[in-house]
Amino acid sequence: MKNSIKISLAFVVGCFASNASFVLSDASNPNEALSNAIAVAMAKVDKYNDDRENAELDKLPNILDCQNMDWMKNCSELNRNAKKNPQAPMRMIGKNGVEFNFQPGTPSAVIKLQLNQTPEAAAELVSYMDETWGEYHKSADLYKMAMWKNGDLKNIKGLDAATEKAAEVKYIDTDNVSMSVFVESTCPVCEKQLQILSSVQQKYPKLKIKIFQLDGDRDAFTKHVTQRGLTGRVLSREERVSLQKLGITSWPISWIDNTKVNRRKSIVGNRTLRQLEDHFQAMTYIQPEKKGA
Repeated sequence: MKNSIKISLAFVVGCFASNASFVLSDASNPNEALSNAIAVAMAKVDKYNDDRENAELDKLPNILDCQNMDWMKNCSELNRNAKKNPQAPMRMIGKNGVEFNFQPGTPSAVIKLQLNQTPEAAAELVSYMDETWGEYHKSADLYKMAMWKNGDLKNIKGLDAATEKAAEVKYIDTDNVSMSVFVESTCPVCEKQLQILSSVQQKYPKLKIKIFQLDGDRDAFTKHVTQRGLTGRVLSREERVSLQKLGITSWPISWIDNTKVNRRKSIVGNRTLRQLEDHFQAMTYIQPEKKGA
């Protein structure tokens, strides 16, 4: 749009200049006069477009509270640039010359306190936080009242319903899906994972979960594995060396296998019961690998 206006004005200026030779008769160089006329016209178009754009931007809510930040010389310009580029951070320099970068959405009161560290600015931020929290609580109360009036919802469920759904036994192909877990007796993350696996085994008693301990502490195996209702064994030194060659150098590492389709998923670290259920279900429905893939 801007370019079309410029071209139109330039065309008009050119026609005017060519048809009104007497206007240029006093000029030492007619071409220079024509160029100057076009330049003036285009400059006016640019100013008109800039003024119009600024007027539209000024209608939008201000990012910065310039009325209370009169010490910032280019506050209005920063406001407009922030409105033009709402996703870009604002780079500012405070009174003491220190540079700050503020992410989009930073409240004006926060920016003011950081750039103008005075008791008044701090008080304004406290007031802002108090007022916004008050508004948040009003909205929350209105939302809660609307939920009560609406009664049971189709998709949004309460805590009791969500807890009940999480406790449901999911479908897992226990005939073909199994789990092998490699742990170390002094590993605290392994200890946490074994607690969770005990709950998994209780919920899915037919699911085959085998625990393999990498070190030779049999008392620890009895305490952490057997007494939790889990099964497995302590690996021999030769088996440990073989596993290290396979890349098992940290733990816990879990393998979830689907023997029917010959697929395996390897998991490093701790997982919650819900996350493990998702992995078991994914391996239940997984398809055989395509040949040549």
